Amino acid sequence: MPTLLLVGTGLIGGSFALAAKANGLFDRVVGADENPEALQEALQLGVIDAIDEDSNDETFAAACIAVPVGSVADCVRASVTRASVVFDVGSVKGTIVEALNPLPANYVPCHPIAGSERGGPAAARADLFNDCTVVLTPDRETDAEATATVSRFWHTVGAKVSFETAAEHDRRFGLLSHLPHLVAFAFMEVVAEAGSPPGGGAGFRDFTRIAGADADVWADILHANAPHLQAYVASLRASLQDLADAAQTGSGALRERIEAAAQAKRAIDAKADGRDA
Repeated sequence: MPTLLLVGTGLIGGSFALAAKANGLFDRVVGADENPEALQEALQLGVIDAIDEDSNDETFAAACIAVPVGSVADCVRASVTRASVVFDVGSVKGTIVEALNPLPANYVPCHPIAGSERGGPAAARADLFNDCTVVLTPDRETDAEATATVSRFWHTVGAKVSFETAAEHDRRFGLLSHLPHLVAFAFMEVVAEAGSPPGGGAGFRDFTRIAGADADVWADILHANAPHLQAYVASLRASLQDLADAAQTGSGALRERIEAAAQAKRAIDAKADGRDA
C-alpha cells in the first residue's frame, strides 16, 4: 500500500494529498504539522488518513514537504531517510538548495504555480493543479529516477512540468510573483493609513486579492528572495516616480507610457493564449 507522508497540511500540501489519492498515486496519507489544530482539521476533513507519530518508524513511498520556505530544509533532512523520494512545494528554491548543499539524491525541489489567498486544510481541493505548471529545479546531485518519479506525480494530478535552475527560478518568480505580493502588501498599508475607504470597485478587489495571503508563508518567501526583490523594487520605485511626475505635468508622455504598458499586457495575454500579439 503506497503511503504519502505530508509535512504541512495547508492549501498546497493538502491539495496535493487530495489529488494524489483521487488519482490513485497513494492509498493513504500520513500527516504532520506544527499546528496541532490544522493537523486535527486535516484529519477530520479527510485530507490525511492518520497523524504521523514521533515514534513512528514507518517508511513512505514519498514525502511532500509543504511548509514555509524557511523550514523546508530541516523538514527535508528529517524525511530523506523515511521516504523513497522527497519533494517540496516552496516558492523560493535558492536558499533551500544552499541550506541542503549538497542536495540529498532522493530530494527534488519543486514549485507548483498554483494557490489562493485562502489557506489551511479547509481550502485544499483535488483540482487545484489542473493545467497549472510545476517548476522542478533538480541539480547534478539529484537522482534521475527520483526526478522522473516526482515529475510523474505532478503529471498525474493534472499539472504540466517544466525545468529550471534554482537561480533562474528565483529571478523569474521574484519579478512575476514575489514583487506583486510585496506591492499589494504595501498598497494595503497605504489604504489602511488612509482609513480604509469603502466603496472600492472591481479594480480594487482584483489588485488587492493577493494581499490576503498567509503572513507566515509570505514573510518567509519575501525574506528568502530579498536580493532579487531589492533590484526589482529599485526599478519599480523609479518607474512609479516617473509616472507620477508625468501625471503632474499631464504631458503626452503619460499617455504614451500607459499605452506602452497596455500593449505589453496584451502581448503577454496573447502569448499565454497561444495567439499572435
